[in-house]
Amino acid sequence: MARVIQSVSHVDSVSRRLRVVDAVAREVPHPAGSVIGPRVQRGIQLLLMHSGTMHVQVDDKPAFTVVAGEIGVLLPGHTETIRMGPDSEVRQTLVRGRLDDLTPQMHDWLESVRPTRRLSSAMTYLAREAVVTEQTRLTAEGALLDALATALLWRFIAEFENYPAALPGAIEAARLFIHTHVSEPIDLTDIAEAAAVTPAHLIRLFREHMDTTPVRYLWDRRITLGIELLTSTGLTVATVASRSGFKTSFHFARRIREATGQSPTELRAATWQP
Repeated sequence: MARVIQSVSHVDSVSRRLRVVDAVAREVPHPAGSVIGPRVQRGIQLLLMHSGTMHVQVDDKPAFTVVAGEIGVLLPGHTETIRMGPDSEVRQTLVRGRLDDLTPQMHDWLESVRPTRRLSSAMTYLAREAVVTEQTRLTAEGALLDALATALLWRFIAEFENYPAALPGAIEAARLFIHTHVSEPIDLTDIAEAAAVTPAHLIRLFREHMDTTPVRYLWDRRITLGIELLTSTGLTVATVASRSGFKTSFHFARRIREATGQSPTELRAATWQP
């Protein structure tokens, strides 16, 4: 018999203060066939799978599998053993921390939901931002990293609540591909191939559901990433342009000026001034 999942909207309002603290975010590779555990999980771990397969045994329950393109959640208080698939290296983004203000109601809700689901572009974006934040040490003494980890957890929760209203799978697959490869020289054909639809059909889906096109969405993400790196790091403009998917600093500067009315140097100076 299928288990009935209580909606988080019925959980007491105190639970909505639930947050992740002492967060850590990093990209972690695991050799094929390797094993972690058995161990007791002390906090919460969100595992975003990019390649490979992971089999997770929790207590005496049947093992569940997390494959590439999915997110798995490990909750505190359980004994777990994790086995990597034998065929290929596992690459994952790990975001972990300690749950603060975890009420019994929220604990029961988290325990009731399926521990895996399809990885959305929004969750990928939040996890990537958490990793970049830690790598660049712009954590605001941990507060920013905790906030991103908390946002990732609540995004996971919200997507379970609103799963029937989710975007079409092709759009989510396309957005996930764009967010994962935003700095690479990808085009509409690559995006459509990742979404398993024709380019024309993907354009129609984006226009219908997002009022944009896949390529425009890609460039918007590149500009957003460029602005973020300009205003939050000391990287050179050329390096920021490259990491944001622009072939030349000139093209990058032109798109930044179109978006903000300022050159990259002016934008950085305006942001950093006291």
